[in-house]
Amino acid sequence: MASNIGSAIPDKPGRENHGKTSKPLSQEYYFPKKPTIVERRIAILIADGFNYDEVQAVRNALARAKARTFIIGPHRGEIRSSEDDRTRAERKVIKADHHFEGQRSTLFDALYIPSGGHLSHLARNGRAIQYVREAFGHCKAIGAAGLAIPFLRGTVNLPGVEFQHEDSPDVLSSYGVVTTGKFDVKSAATSTLRIEQDSKDFMAEFAYAISRHRWYERELHGLTSQVAY
Repeated sequence: MASNIGSAIPDKPGRENHGKTSKPLSQEYYFPKKPTIVERRIAILIADGFNYDEVQAVRNALARAKARTFIIGPHRGEIRSSEDDRTRAERKVIKADHHFEGQRSTLFDALYIPSGGHLSHLARNGRAIQYVREAFGHCKAIGAAGLAIPFLRGTVNLPGVEFQHEDSPDVLSSYGVVTTGKFDVKSAATSTLRIEQDSKDFMAEFAYAISRHRWYERELHGLTSQVAY
């Protein structure tokens, strides 16, 4: 734009717009007729204190739809789950595939943040916060449950997004950010993953958000320009 470079704004265009349109110029033209998440890469952000059962349920559900999940933590190697009356030696562990610096959000199609006490660690990690903002700025699907909701709302501070209350079992999708307060781990672990808009099934709604590939409405409504990443 002329104003952005300090130039005079023309009174009229150099030539009139021809008024023609072309469907293939729209990103939505290339959306598959049947929603799919096959081979989509989903990053799962965790730190010590994450909800182990929830993470495993999400990974298994996405794997059944032939998507690929990657554990991203503050460091590579073992990340310990929440205490849940277990001693440190008894806490379940997951090995991180990559760390925040080694595999940035730009290398994934979507992002998931599970519930658990690890959110206090992520909230103090600037790179983790930037990781989520970068994914949001690139219009990628984001899923979150439980304590991850106030993390997105307050710490990451995503603009213009509506979030489900962290105590509610209901599902809310807003600009491709899918949240639920209480994640049904048992259902996600055993049921067939559907890919459709369903306000009662978190995994179905999140899978649908991933299948959209990008949520360009964020750009159209000026949300991405409000996030530094």
